[in-house]
Amino acid sequence: MPARSYTAEQREAADQARREQVEQLHELLAEQVGSLDNRVEWEAFLPFARGFTDYSFLNRLAIMAQRPDATAVAGYRAWQAKGYQVRKGETAIRVLGPVMCRAQLLDHSGNPVLDADGRPRETRKIIGVKPVPVFDISQTDGPPAPRVPTPVLLTGQAPPGLWDSLAEVVARQGFMLERGDCGAANGFTSFAERTVRVRDDVDEAMAVRVLAHELGHVLLADPTTVEGIVDCRGVREVEAESVSFMVVGAHGLDASQYSFRYVTGWAHQSEGNLTPEQVVRATGQRVIETVDKILAHTQPKPSPAEDALDAYEHEINRTLDAPRWTPTTSAYPSGVQHERAAQTWGSDRSRQTVIQR
Repeated sequence: MPARSYTAEQREAADQARREQVEQLHELLAEQVGSLDNRVEWEAFLPFARGFTDYSFLNRLAIMAQRPDATAVAGYRAWQAKGYQVRKGETAIRVLGPVMCRAQLLDHSGNPVLDADGRPRETRKIIGVKPVPVFDISQTDGPPAPRVPTPVLLTGQAPPGLWDSLAEVVARQGFMLERGDCGAANGFTSFAERTVRVRDDVDEAMAVRVLAHELGHVLLADPTTVEGIVDCRGVREVEAESVSFMVVGAHGLDASQYSFRYVTGWAHQSEGNLTPEQVVRATGQRVIETVDKILAHTQPKPSPAEDALDAYEHEINRTLDAPRWTPTTSAYPSGVQHERAAQTWGSDRSRQTVIQR
């Protein structure tokens, strides 16, 4: 049985409908990331999070050795600035802090760098290290620490066929897809090894969301090798999760709770002074084009009902093309057979889906 053929106009309409759906999903993401509810969660956490030192690997080992249960560590004055007070008698955690001094700023040739008034500019440089006392939040008195808004893993089934369709796109890009341990992450993409891995201990819905996220990384290219792409982790994660939210959303899987929190968290870590909503909108063009390419491959093929309509259309066309009535071929007088067939076809055709998805 021949499959239904679509005209150029119908295919163009399908492409336009898909593009409009993608743009609507991107607008929803931008609006919800900037919504009051989402913003309140992050505005409660970010002031608390700012000001914590990004400790070196050796200092993190030192903290873990002295206080394995430490969760948030800062100096005495830093805790006071956040509204907390280190309790009297608490034993400090010792880490190595830099010893700084002022020095004249020199150019590459070793000559002093002058300011606009011709005066030598100064900088601060490290000349050594010294033990510095810090304290964990459990050693302080103060309000309960706000928690980072954490995305909750998706549960349940994935849209039928979506995993396989996404896996095909991954393979076409020359990447090998694996399931297994991903450490603290839900998945990762290795451009060096041309590998995409998704953790194997989550429900299908979460796994397909992660795969769409990693495919976003693959299609948006390796930022360390492609000229013109800013190597900003925050922006890259916003883009990949935007792709994931829109792809699975177009297939009927609601990942909004996860994606809104994830995108907002990484948008706050992007360069510049943009709000999360502004970051999402700034990355919109690249994201929309990427999602459109993915959906062009993953949108469902005609359903069994549509296949049945194909067969019905073929049968009606065969009937309409049959020779006119004769007493030996039909119980209907000439003309009635065509009229009833046309009426039946018209009533059913009004209910069919013309655009292939």
